[in-house]
Amino acid sequence: MKRLKRLIPFLLIIMVFLGGCSPNSQTTTAESTAEAVTETTAVLSAVVSPTSTVVVDPEFTDRDLETSYDDATAVQVTLDGGTIQVSGDGATASNGVLTITKEGTYVVTGNLSDGQIVVAAADTDKIQIVLSGATINCSDNAPIYVKSADKVFITLAANTVNTLTDGGAYVQTDENTVDGVIFSKADLTINGEGTLNITTDVNHGIVSKDDLVITGGIINIASANDGLNGKNCVKIKDGLISINSSDGKGITSKNADDSTKGHVYIAGGTITISNSFEGIEGTVIIVEGGTVDITAEDDGFNGSNAMTSANDTGGRGGAMENDANVYVSIAGGTIHVNASGDGLDSNGNLYISGGTIYVSGPTSNGDGALDYNGTADVSGGTVVIAGSTGMAQSFSETSTQVSLLYNLTSSCAAGTEIKLTDDSGKTVVTYTPDKTYQSVVISSPDLAQGSTYTLTCGSQTVEIPLTGVVISNGQTGMGEPGQGGQSQPGQSGQRP
Repeated sequence: MKRLKRLIPFLLIIMVFLGGCSPNSQTTTAESTAEAVTETTAVLSAVVSPTSTVVVDPEFTDRDLETSYDDATAVQVTLDGGTIQVSGDGATASNGVLTITKEGTYVVTGNLSDGQIVVAAADTDKIQIVLSGATINCSDNAPIYVKSADKVFITLAANTVNTLTDGGAYVQTDENTVDGVIFSKADLTINGEGTLNITTDVNHGIVSKDDLVITGGIINIASANDGLNGKNCVKIKDGLISINSSDGKGITSKNADDSTKGHVYIAGGTITISNSFEGIEGTVIIVEGGTVDITAEDDGFNGSNAMTSANDTGGRGGAMENDANVYVSIAGGTIHVNASGDGLDSNGNLYISGGTIYVSGPTSNGDGALDYNGTADVSGGTVVIAGSTGMAQSFSETSTQVSLLYNLTSSCAAGTEIKLTDDSGKTVVTYTPDKTYQSVVISSPDLAQGSTYTLTCGSQTVEIPLTGVVISNGQTGMGEPGQGGQSQPGQSGQRP
């Protein structure tokens, strides 16, 4: 102990030397360390499936969030019709192609009528491309093509509009199959405060064969295929994102080569998928915040892995077995789904622990507004789901928050309000679906077991006593009729 006391002054001197010349520097270093620990130990608030091997990383690094740059030291790139001017080291221009080969920041302005930006740097290099009023069209390939790098950051400069377009089918120039307006073989982050417009009549919008991260910006994508496609993951923290993917998925992440990857994680932002075949698809889908509005020809949320969905031709795809690696988990945010196929669909488990969720599901009896192959546990949040009766499911009996499923005697037209009131007449939830419906699923923290509620859908009114955690007059799980001691209002003469 005496020897340790003698060492303390010397240790303090060393700490001051390493941390700076003053005690304040030591404090700053300690604070920075604490911040770093907080970032690297970020944890999910959403429920995680105990059977899934997919590793979901909720962290957004400082570099993901950093949008500033030193304009004086950055390489300046000026696009001028068919020519490119470069001021600085690390990039060259030839025949309408800007090739970036070294770590650094590259500020791009101007208009390129037919050409592209290619990143071909070392796999240890981090590249920042600042789009500052840049318009790039590439007739036969991706306007931005990242062949190699450690990580690429595309920063959208504040108060600028940037536009990327292509000419249709791509001519492949190497072993990679380039199929997105922005195509990256490395981790890709998009941030900033500017606007990015992407248009393609044939291809995907943004593709990363690694991680795809978005932390800001106004991003408008009109694509024939997927809007956002990240092989390892798609992570969104902030931004205003609008996607019209006529024949593809709005947002998707799947990895057929690694069962630990392939997740979509949404922590914030405003996401509008106005047109899609499937809205959001991934082996794992997690929403903890933000606003999500989806219109889908098939499924709104589709939890499925790359292997079982390879032969999926749409709809339920014939896959009825529980996939232990797949799950959908919603813990926050506001979600609106308008789906012609399944509304919330998981080929594995589904968890809702928070947020506000409204689903206007299918009118066909071959799909379900709520569809899952494992269990569907609700423990929080407000949920109103409307759809057809044929494949309607309620939440699982393992839930801890009260829910009800009620199949009406006749269908209600689109625009007919769903209203649930308590025994004092107070409104618990309301929702007006976009399409015809006959089945309703409701869960809310304001529902109390042992109380009776009144469900009103247009001219149909029914009193429903909540005698259990899950109340249903239809299916309670995998196509099985209500059982297990549950109250079945319709069978008690209480149908409207």
